[in-house]
Amino acid sequence: MNLFVYGTLRSTYGNPMAHLLRQHARLLGHGWVPGRLFNLGWYPGATYEPDSSHRVWGDVFQIVDESILTQLDDYEGIKHHPDDEYARREVPVHMADEAVSCQMYVFLKVDGHQTLIESGNFLER
Repeated sequence: MNLFVYGTLRSTYGNPMAHLLRQHARLLGHGWVPGRLFNLGWYPGATYEPDSSHRVWGDVFQIVDESILTQLDDYEGIKHHPDDEYARREVPVHMADEAVSCQMYVFLKVDGHQTLIESGNFLER
């Protein structure tokens, strides 16, 4: 299973959850999805919008030990409740000349009050 990450779980971050991901996954490379990236303070939220002209840039990891998904879901606040900020969804991620199927934490609470990160890259905010 592959996971696309675009914020605090990216390969260059040093927080404990990013470190856990690197321990239990293999970085396959970088890619993008059509959608918008929002600055939510110390972390971002990204939408997946197949027809969007905006791109969200991130890293693709191949998960070696899927048991870490529970911890990652907890980190992202997923409780399978209508008030959840994120949901983990399957999306196609563009890498070089191919689309790779990945799980992605999709931001659900876009209401027009978030600040768009124009570059689509949380590392360049």
